[in-house]
Amino acid sequence: MDNVHFSTDYVASDLLDSHVRGNNKLPEPAMERSATSLDANSVDIGEITESPDTDYMSTSAILHYCKSKILIPYLKLLTIMGLRPVVEAAHSSRCAVYFSHLHSAQVAVFMVLGYILQYMACFRRDRGFCYKLVPLALTSSLEYESYKQVCYGNVTFTYVGPSVLHFVGFVYSLYLFRISDNEQLQNLMERVFLLSSYAPQGSPSANPKRLLRVLWCFIVLSALWMGLSLCSVNLMMAEGMIIFRWMEGCSDEWKLVLKILLIACTLIHDMVQATVTTSYCLQARLLQAHLMFLKERLLNRTITPLNWMREIAEFRKLLKYLNDDLAPAVCLFTIVNVSWAVSGALWLLDLDRVDTETEPIRGISVLNVLLWLSASAVPFIQAARLSHEGRLTQSVGHELSVRPFLHQDTAQEDITTVLMFASTLKLQAKLFHYPIVSRYLYLILTLGTIVLFSLGMCHYLQ
Repeated sequence: MDNVHFSTDYVASDLLDSHVRGNNKLPEPAMERSATSLDANSVDIGEITESPDTDYMSTSAILHYCKSKILIPYLKLLTIMGLRPVVEAAHSSRCAVYFSHLHSAQVAVFMVLGYILQYMACFRRDRGFCYKLVPLALTSSLEYESYKQVCYGNVTFTYVGPSVLHFVGFVYSLYLFRISDNEQLQNLMERVFLLSSYAPQGSPSANPKRLLRVLWCFIVLSALWMGLSLCSVNLMMAEGMIIFRWMEGCSDEWKLVLKILLIACTLIHDMVQATVTTSYCLQARLLQAHLMFLKERLLNRTITPLNWMREIAEFRKLLKYLNDDLAPAVCLFTIVNVSWAVSGALWLLDLDRVDTETEPIRGISVLNVLLWLSASAVPFIQAARLSHEGRLTQSVGHELSVRPFLHQDTAQEDITTVLMFASTLKLQAKLFHYPIVSRYLYLILTLGTIVLFSLGMCHYLQ
C-alpha cells in the first residue's frame, strides 16, 4: 500500500506542476503511470465513475470523474442554449459547422420573437398581462360594445428597454462562450478537482464528491427557478382572455399557436438567463474552493511556498476572467431583474401612478417578485463568499508562523516571503466593477428589513 500511495502522489505532483507551468493538458507519461497504477490494483476508471463512493482515486480517475459527472453534462446544456458550438470547427465538416451556427441563430430568433409576442400580448414580466377598459366611443365609431380592452404602459421603459438589455446580455454571452472563451470552465474545473483530491500523507479525501454535490446543487436550483417561472407565466395566462395586438381578428387556432409560442419563447428567455447566471455561480464557487484547497495544501506542507505563489498567480488570471469577462453578462441581466422586481413590488403596494384599477393575483405576483429577486441576489452572494475567502487567504502567512512544529523545517525566509506576499493580495470578486463584500450585503438586507417593517406599520402591506 505504501508503494501505491507513493506512485499516486508522484503522479498528482507531476500533474500539478504541469498546471503551474501553464500546461493545461495532461502529460502522457503521467497518464501512463496512472494507468499502470490502476492496473496493478485492479481498479477501473469506469467503475469509479459509476461508483462515486470510492474514497481514493488516482489523477486520471479524478479527471474522468470530473468530466463525466459535471463538465460534460453542463457543456451539453450550454450547447442546447446555443452558447457553445454543436461541433468543433477544426474537426468537422462545413455542413456541420453551418448547422452549429444555425442553431445559435435559431435561439436568437426565438428570443426576438418572444420580445415581439410579449409586446403584442401586453405581457409584462414584472406583473403579467396588463389591459384596461376604455369606452369604445373613444377608439371607434362602431357601437357593438360599450367598452374595449386596450394595452397600456410606456413602450420604451416597459418593453423596448428591458428587451434590448436582455438581448444584449444574450449576444455578449454568445460571444463569450462561443468565440472568446478558451475552455475556461473546463480548465478551472479540472484544476480544482485535482486540488480537492490532495490530502496530507496520502489519506483518503471525499472533497471531490462534496464539491460535485455543491456544483450540481446550483444546476438543480437553476432548473427549479425555471420551472417556477414557467408555472407563474402559465398561471397568468390562465387568468382571463389574451388579446394579441394586430391579430385581434385571427382565428382561435392562430391565437392558440401564438399563446404556445409566447410560453416557449419566454421559457427560452429564462433558460438563457439561468444558464449564464449559473455559469457565473459555478465559476465563483470553484474559485472559492480553489483558494481554500491551496490554503490547506500550504498549511499541510503538501506544496512548496514557491509553487503556492505560482498557483496564486494562476488564480489571479482566473479571477480576472470572472470579473472582467463573465461578470458584465450577469450585470446586464441583473439590471433587468432588479427593475422587474422593484416595479412588481411597487405595483403590489398600489404605488403605480397609472395602473390603479388592476387587481393583482397576490400569490402569483409575490412569487414573480421573489423569482426576480432571487435571480439577482444569487450572483452577489457567491461573489461575496469568494471575496471572503480571498480575505482569509491574506492571513495564511500568519497561520504559517503559529505552526512551528509542522513547519519547523521550513526556512524562515520562505515563511516571511509568504507572509509579505499574502498580506498584499487583493482577491475580490467584482460586479459592476465594484468589489462585492459580505458586509455590504448585510447592510442592504438590514435596510430592506427596516423599509419592510416601516411600510407595514404605515398600512401599505394590508
